[in-house]
Amino acid sequence: MTPKISLRNVTKEFTVRPGKGAGKNTGGQSEPSVLTALDDLSLDVAAGEFLTLVGPSGSGKTTLLDLLAGLSRPTSGQVLVDGKEVTGPGQDRAVVFQQYALFPWRTASANVSIGLENTGLSKKERAAKASGFLDLVGLAGFEDRYPHELSGGMKQRVAIARSLAYEPDVLLMDEPF
Repeated sequence: MTPKISLRNVTKEFTVRPGKGAGKNTGGQSEPSVLTALDDLSLDVAAGEFLTLVGPSGSGKTTLLDLLAGLSRPTSGQVLVDGKEVTGPGQDRAVVFQQYALFPWRTASANVSIGLENTGLSKKERAAKASGFLDLVGLAGFEDRYPHELSGGMKQRVAIARSLAYEPDVLLMDEPF
């Protein structure tokens, strides 16, 4: 059976500019250096499996999520979802970022429904679906509130509801709580 997510010998490297603040890995050199965030990582995740990555800041957790989301490409190796190589963002994957990433001019309901706008659902159907997912995350009654009217935790729950609303196959969450 094909894994839902498969990483095959994935390496991700970044070029680090020399100079102040370049970090301890530059050794005071005037040449750019290479920082390896992920090194030859292989991993399979089955459909329905729940995987949590735990590690210190700078250990590559967000880098891995960016690769899975299609926001960046590996230096080498393959990132696969349902046996197909990830070459960019896709509707089969949703990301809840560390920052809330809400549109300040849109209400909670409108923020949740933004991913549904090109699905063929009517405005009324999108609003009903958004309301249902806001209820799911404990925000029933807050549909018409703008982000500046919500607490930090409430904003994050709006972001989670938005990611759930279009029912992706894979939900990627980067420090969502």
